[in-house]
Amino acid sequence: MSQRGLGIVQIVLSGICFGFLGIFGKSLFDKGVVPGELLSLRFSMAAILTFIYIAIRRPALFRVSRHTLLSTAALGIFGYALFSFCFFSALKGLSVSLTVLLLYTYPVLVALGGRIFFGERIQSEKLWAFPFALLGLLGLVWGDFSIERAEFLILGFIAALFYAIYILASSRLLRGVDPLISTPLIQTFAAITLGSMYLRDNARTLWIVEHNWFLLLLIAVVCSIAAMGLFQAGLQKLNGWEVSILSTTEPLTGVLLATFFLAERLTLVQMFS
Repeated sequence: MSQRGLGIVQIVLSGICFGFLGIFGKSLFDKGVVPGELLSLRFSMAAILTFIYIAIRRPALFRVSRHTLLSTAALGIFGYALFSFCFFSALKGLSVSLTVLLLYTYPVLVALGGRIFFGERIQSEKLWAFPFALLGLLGLVWGDFSIERAEFLILGFIAALFYAIYILASSRLLRGVDPLISTPLIQTFAAITLGSMYLRDNARTLWIVEHNWFLLLLIAVVCSIAAMGLFQAGLQKLNGWEVSILSTTEPLTGVLLATFFLAERLTLVQMFS
């Protein structure tokens, strides 16, 4: 398989792994865990597990350059942490459908950013992918679009902007860096940032881990280690806009899993989309 073909497979698999976060997360939310706590523990556990593996099997990876350390710090703090914070803050004032739709404007932002800053060109015969992906997503998440206040719309768009910046920056700053070390470093800085906001009650944090350790482990391994690792690996082999389009397998996976495991019913429009 060519490197490009491998990159496509890695990004598609990454989207599928990310898609499991919905059903796992819903199970935790039903038990009283809030999104900020889930995200903080998700990144913390994923980083710890990966660092343990590296220490046992590939300790040489711990010798990272200052550039890699600073890059992963910036990506963890200003990429994943701020993106997650804005996304879940937007959910407080917008319907889930509208929030997801706003987030998935990021493929267009990635394409524009790649063209302006890096000179990435999109062949004319591939431009159809953007409207098709957007229409498919619109049909997939179509529902009750509600807005409490206009500022929540801004937060939803800022979440998409931060995620687009994360993709564009990762594609340049971490080129040639082994995803096995870059991924847990990003997770570490994201966990520190989010943990400082959401994990201030040690007793509650211990209670969450004690009563939900298996679900947290699944989220850490499937939705964080595998999903983010595959994403970083594929990002080194493809253009940013290609990665953003292929990543739409995430909401598709989430909807299908909700249909099979949570007994949520698909409309005809959703099935077509």
